Amino acid sequence: MVESAASLIGSRGIAATSLSEVLEASGAPRGSVYHHFPEGKRELAGEAMRWTQEQVLAYQRGCRSTTASGVLDHFVDLFRQSMVSSKCRAGCPVAGVLVDTYSQEDGLMRIGRESFRAWISLLTDQLRGAGISPRASRSLAITTLASVEGALILCRAEGGVEPLDRVNAELRALAAVYPRGRGPSPRRA
Repeated sequence: MVESAASLIGSRGIAATSLSEVLEASGAPRGSVYHHFPEGKRELAGEAMRWTQEQVLAYQRGCRSTTASGVLDHFVDLFRQSMVSSKCRAGCPVAGVLVDTYSQEDGLMRIGRESFRAWISLLTDQLRGAGISPRASRSLAITTLASVEGALILCRAEGGVEPLDRVNAELRALAAVYPRGRGPSPRRA
């Protein structure tokens, strides 16, 4: 149910995803949703966000690249694979919940914040390991996540992965201007 919820929320958003659709997609018996998620759709959405967070972290932890461009390629490739396999109908389930969540005090907003922060933290560490300064690594990690999330929307609108590919190329170019072990500002031409 959690995987099905993540998939549906990623492509439709939380407001347009019903529990009956999650049950149908997962093949779970009707009564099981309230047995496992007594608080209903919001609880299931929170678990879908946590599941997505862990999937992205596990995938990115598998990156063995020692270059900044390799780290970025690996991160972007996960989302590219999702776009290709879904014929550009997929999206990020975390973003799909946050778009419909308005209060900073909402538990779903907290889970979304934690997810994005965890992804940024891991990317920052990996970029530092590739030789980019700590401050520049964090900046590039935030820019990467924001760019990828935006590119997913553009991919859906265009029906193809070109926006994601262009974002990846620009991120690689940006990473290349940060000298190994140097300060936070890119070199000026």
